[in-house]
Amino acid sequence: MKKNENNIKFRHSGETCPAFLALSLIANKWSVKILYALSHAGEKPLRFGEIQKLLGNITQRELSKHLREFERSGLVTRKAYPEVPPRVEYSLTKLGHSLRYPMDALSDWSQQYGADILAHRKKFED
Repeated sequence: MKKNENNIKFRHSGETCPAFLALSLIANKWSVKILYALSHAGEKPLRFGEIQKLLGNITQRELSKHLREFERSGLVTRKAYPEVPPRVEYSLTKLGHSLRYPMDALSDWSQQYGADILAHRKKFED
């Protein structure tokens, strides 16, 4: 175990930390929204355009980047059909579905305490 300047013990540090890994996957503007859309689609795979439409103003480039990272990390499967025009569908893997509970818990927490956070921020700024 590593100790920092406050003598707090850490099992892992940097990129070997499981919490760091998890947060690096979801701690940005679009990741949770994309995963939420896929997780609430049930067993139905979603096409790229359907995901984009659900999210509103995400660019193709941004959506592609996140879906590739999720596929690389084992959270999403991508199935391309040899058709004209091309058809590609995305769905969550078992590992991807395992994020639904933590995402729903975070959503519940933000619903319960979001107003408090905004009030504290306003008070701090004043």
